[in-house]
Amino acid sequence: MGNDGVGLKIIEALHKSELKDLKNLDIEDAGVCGLDLLNLIEGARKVIIVDAILANSPPGSVHRIEGKDLLGGIEFHPLTSIHDLTITDVLKIGEQIQQLPEVVVIGIEIGSPANQVTQEISPEVLKGVDRAIKLIREEVFSSL
Repeated sequence: MGNDGVGLKIIEALHKSELKDLKNLDIEDAGVCGLDLLNLIEGARKVIIVDAILANSPPGSVHRIEGKDLLGGIEFHPLTSIHDLTITDVLKIGEQIQQLPEVVVIGIEIGSPANQVTQEISPEVLKGVDRAIKLIREEVFSSL
């Protein structure tokens, strides 16, 4: 819905990029899967989660956040998921029941929660897509 769909734009772009052909790399649309995310990441070596966030920064800002920092309670960004369960909530539950992979969150600031039903993403938020894809590429290629 609106700017919250920025993660889908990034997934679409990644499916058209050279990353789609890399062995041992899955590009998945997890949607708003909550605890089901734990099933998707089980057995992975590294997971890059891309999501719309509210972090009190300008719309379109891109944040790279280490999963271990979220788990450790370090709040260098006032990270708030726009979904019921935050990524931090899911990771904290996950670390209690399974071995977690290395997790990196790429969060794109959307400015405010969606308040109308639309598929349009604001130009400000769309500006963060290219930067997010660049960060994802760096994460992927640094892990090869």
